[in-house]
Amino acid sequence: MHRMKTLLYFGYGSNMSTQYLIKRRKIIPLESQAANLKDYELIMNMGGPNFLEPSFANIRPYKGSSVEGVIHKIAEQDLQKIVNTEGEDYQLVKLSIYIQGVRKTAYTLIYITEETKDIPPSKRYLRILISAAKENNLSKNYIESLERRPNVYYPILSEIFSLRVYLWVWWRT
Repeated sequence: MHRMKTLLYFGYGSNMSTQYLIKRRKIIPLESQAANLKDYELIMNMGGPNFLEPSFANIRPYKGSSVEGVIHKIAEQDLQKIVNTEGEDYQLVKLSIYIQGVRKTAYTLIYITEETKDIPPSKRYLRILISAAKENNLSKNYIESLERRPNVYYPILSEIFSLRVYLWVWWRT
């Protein structure tokens, strides 16, 4: 009997959402659970397509800080699917994460950019992150920190444009 090879993938943006992985990436995680990445911070410095969707999540080293996210146990070939659908401007990294205090090795993607400023994301995108954080029982403090993040929202324009963003993301997958 052939045994499927698996690995751990750390999602910190929209890939925290199991439903997003299933619907958009066509990846069904075998397990998903909350995890913590020490000495990194969440930053919104991946530039979006325009002013209605100005930025997306990224991480960068930052001593003393931590990023909560979700560890997905996935088939080895699914990691390549994630890499292919995210695009060429990402670096695949192997790092140590903590699940309930236990250190594990996982893979994640870090967006390569010279942008150092935290750019407020759209309200739509931030809702995806907050929903995924709640779905996966991330800490109350972390969820509140996401809820406090500045964001952009333009009545009517943002609603109309959300369909275009949906299609843009769909096209990339």
